[in-house]
Amino acid sequence: MNADELRKKVVRKEGKWKLLFPFLWGLSKLYCGAMAFRNFLYDAGFLKSFSSGLPIISVGNIVAGGAGKTPLTESIYLLLEEVGFSPAIVSRGYRGKEKGPAFAKPDPKRFGDEASLYALKKYRTVVSKEKVEGIKFAFKNGANVVILDDGFQHRKVTPKINIVAIDPFNPFGDGYCLPLGLLREPLKGLSRADCFVITRSNLVDTKRLESLELYLRTFKKPIFHAEQSFKFWVNQNFDRVEPPKGEIDVFCGIGNPGQFVEMLIRMGYTIRNLFIFQDHHEYTEEEIEKLKRLENPVTTEKDLIKLKGKGIKARAPVLRLEAYGLKEFILSNLEGTEKVKEEEIEGEFTPAGVSTFKG
Repeated sequence: MNADELRKKVVRKEGKWKLLFPFLWGLSKLYCGAMAFRNFLYDAGFLKSFSSGLPIISVGNIVAGGAGKTPLTESIYLLLEEVGFSPAIVSRGYRGKEKGPAFAKPDPKRFGDEASLYALKKYRTVVSKEKVEGIKFAFKNGANVVILDDGFQHRKVTPKINIVAIDPFNPFGDGYCLPLGLLREPLKGLSRADCFVITRSNLVDTKRLESLELYLRTFKKPIFHAEQSFKFWVNQNFDRVEPPKGEIDVFCGIGNPGQFVEMLIRMGYTIRNLFIFQDHHEYTEEEIEKLKRLENPVTTEKDLIKLKGKGIKARAPVLRLEAYGLKEFILSNLEGTEKVKEEEIEGEFTPAGVSTFKG
């Protein structure tokens, strides 16, 4: 039983686990109170935020775990690049050793799995434990728009556009703050959002979607529906390959493995073996040896990049989010921002080519 499974048993007050409910409920209340007080200090001006003359687009969520934030970040990057901007993603490089600011490379141990994945796809990515310094570094080196990865709770930065990804399957983390639930802050914090993107909207039933949208409308902000799909498949070297055939053996260590599995089933795959690891899991040599013996392994891009060169002949689908209306909303908020031609960019930001994996 992993930590999230235990947490769910406590929330549902199952068996002996209900004894932990009062303790975790108390911790949850303390956490919510601390975050609410922190937000008050920023809102009242006691704590200052960094703002830039150039636009910053924050992509985040209000819960811990997977909400489709990574493919949403990629989609925004690609749409900005497509219309002529020079975007850069600024990431903390979770679980990576690099303090930065530095340009990310495909090295998960140094830069973290998400930033390494962005870099492998030739998305210009800056890793910095201090995100303000990362933003300054990106602008100094040629970016004219920054996408701040996981930036909603990062109150040290005032973004021009604050986008919140909402997972329709568990949008509000069981209704409790951490550690009992998954909320990173009280729900009233959603009032800071400039818009909401309901990810995986094509995978959820209409009634659930309507109920969620009804609540989000109370914040009087635009709501966009994003459909998630597999655009193509890659192998362990991140070369495009044909989709797997027959029964598959699935393993992954991501924030929301259930939705990944659900998409595979909806595509008609029969899952023979399923191995779920913790989010951002670092695979041991013993686990790698076991995974090598799988007949038809399938995993996620985030897992695949950590296993690159390890001899596991796995395939991974490349996810894309299509958020209808979001492009127009973003571009309308970027009017007046000068587009920089690629050939005019010097130094580290000169691309070897165009971004890959566009699908």
